Amino acid sequence: MTPLTWPELAALDHWSVDRVNGSTNAQAHLRLFGQSEAEVRVTLYRDHHAWCPYCQKVWLWLEEKCIPYRIVKVTMFCYGQKEAWYTRKVRSGMLPAIELDGRLITESDDILIALEQVFGALEIGLETPAAMPLRRLERLLFRAWCTWLCQPSFSMRQEQANQEQFQRVVDQVEEALNRTPGAYFLDDFSAIDVIFTPYVERMHASLYYSNLI
Repeated sequence: MTPLTWPELAALDHWSVDRVNGSTNAQAHLRLFGQSEAEVRVTLYRDHHAWCPYCQKVWLWLEEKCIPYRIVKVTMFCYGQKEAWYTRKVRSGMLPAIELDGRLITESDDILIALEQVFGALEIGLETPAAMPLRRLERLLFRAWCTWLCQPSFSMRQEQANQEQFQRVVDQVEEALNRTPGAYFLDDFSAIDVIFTPYVERMHASLYYSNLI
């Protein structure tokens, strides 16, 4: 039996995705959540392939808040040459960036704080005293992960020390999660979960290459 060609397979596919108003998806260029395009005040500049964790933070926040936004995709440095029009807009070429009511904002945490100021917090403001210890814990977790898996160790002793340091910070994260009865750092999904999620997803994937799983 001859395998079907790609066009033949496509003709059999009747499943479609509403990229504008349906579930979140990496192919969307416009998200409206049932509102009109006239309501769009935000343009998100993010990577093509949904790989950038910093972009994912902003993406998650906008989706959870159901804020209408446009998406313009930009090449990451590790995938090829940055678009010239983007480096004219953002000299460093770094992602993500947003335009909010015509104002350009870069750096993911600064973007989230600016969005909070306009659209309100996602359960908790990132600059509130209650959020700061968890934000520091997220940075500590990221640093411990990078030290263990992303930096070379020149001895087995150093490798073991880096792994143990990562495990200690993971234990602190687990302790913070256990302070609430549900699956989140607070009673409901919040901006704290938004900042942890992209890195924890990538840590989980990378740990398949270690002896922790």
